[in-house]
Amino acid sequence: MKNEEGKKRQVVVGVDGGGTKTLALAEGAEQGQTRGAAGSSNLHAVGFEAACAAIETAIAQAVGASEMSAVCLGLAGAGRPQDVERFTTWAQMKYPHAALKVVSDAEILLAAGALTGAALALVCGTGSIVYGRTARGELIRAGGWGYLFGDEGSGFALGAAALRAVTQAHDGRGTPTLLTDLILARRGVDNATGLVASLYDSPNPRAEIAGLAEWVEQAADQGDALALSILENAAHELTRMAAAVYHLLDVKSVPLILSGGVILNGARLAGLFRHNCKEAGLRFSSVQNIPEPATGAVLLARQ
Repeated sequence: MKNEEGKKRQVVVGVDGGGTKTLALAEGAEQGQTRGAAGSSNLHAVGFEAACAAIETAIAQAVGASEMSAVCLGLAGAGRPQDVERFTTWAQMKYPHAALKVVSDAEILLAAGALTGAALALVCGTGSIVYGRTARGELIRAGGWGYLFGDEGSGFALGAAALRAVTQAHDGRGTPTLLTDLILARRGVDNATGLVASLYDSPNPRAEIAGLAEWVEQAADQGDALALSILENAAHELTRMAAAVYHLLDVKSVPLILSGGVILNGARLAGLFRHNCKEAGLRFSSVQNIPEPATGAVLLARQ
């Protein structure tokens, strides 16, 4: 009886560690699916210790009193071998009795949308990255260089462009834009000077800036030409990333997997991206929206 109860308590855990939040999904034969959440676990955004703390918190909430048999960590900002090794060492010490796999957040997204075969995945949330998987299982990447070097088309890029539009309009060296009223109201300040202070004083300016992306969509929907041009530029950059990977997959068409709050919640940006891809000759056999890539991490943990 005791052994049977022990088996029931065994779960596999998949973690999606992003720039804004960390989600852990735990699945067991008897318990079904449970979940836990915490803040950012992108080490380049919050540092290694804070990232580990977020992962630990999310896993603890998801697992509860159960025991993990396997865990897969899919982490934004962990695309370099040295980052993977660092998180692997930490996780092996923290969870010594669980089988462990550490991959990038894009790899779990590929698994969530298409476990095998050629596929193309775009993550567009706080940051941006495109991953491709060839028919032989080789991984190809474009983008994902972080907000200092890249993240073109991302929520951060949209938010930063919107802030530039607001401050330049304030100076009189830019076109007046609806973004001013929308973003000032969103931040609860009266002018551009207060806007700057509110962002620099926030604990995670990068995430706060990325959160302004929705107001770019809203301003564009209300006919703001400047907001629309920001979205058009973002879609152009995302298409360039997708094309760079697509042409290396050596296929006539490929499943397209989309994830990240900015592309999933931004209908206008998504539409512009799809249009640009078609114009560029990129052919997709299917398009899947994956709101929770952690499901891919669970699949990889089961392997």
